[in-house]
Amino acid sequence: MDRKLISIGGGHSKVEFCDLFTRDRDLIHVKRYGGSGLLSHLFSQGVVSGQLFVSDVTFRKSVNALLPASYKLADFRPRPDASAFRIVFAIVSAEKGKTLTLPFFSRLNARHAVQAMQGYGYRVELTKIRVDDAVAKMKKFTKPKRKKAA
Repeated sequence: MDRKLISIGGGHSKVEFCDLFTRDRDLIHVKRYGGSGLLSHLFSQGVVSGQLFVSDVTFRKSVNALLPASYKLADFRPRPDASAFRIVFAIVSAEKGKTLTLPFFSRLNARHAVQAMQGYGYRVELTKIRVDDAVAKMKKFTKPKRKKAA
């Protein structure tokens, strides 16, 4: 589901349902560890998507249209039982160990997101995806820019 945007409310407003949707009904939102702004976007994405999914039949219809046949909702029209779904906020980090240290405002936003989604009935998890040390040390190269013709 990554980068499959769904228009909402007209105009240029678009929402990504989730990055990964599993057969077990996990809505997984993934971001690489970054500053508070990046992580806040992760939590906001999960909250907005989760709210729309349970409250907006048009959004569910659009989600269903994007899902592969074997993942589609049997009927998108009735409000889904949110407790049948789990929202997972996954943060990719090279930080050693199993724990994840978030900046102060990200912790606040994470707490708000978890409470909001639990209020709708979702099961919610925050998890760390550990990057292997060898991969973390690799240099990232960008594609060289093409020179403009004269």
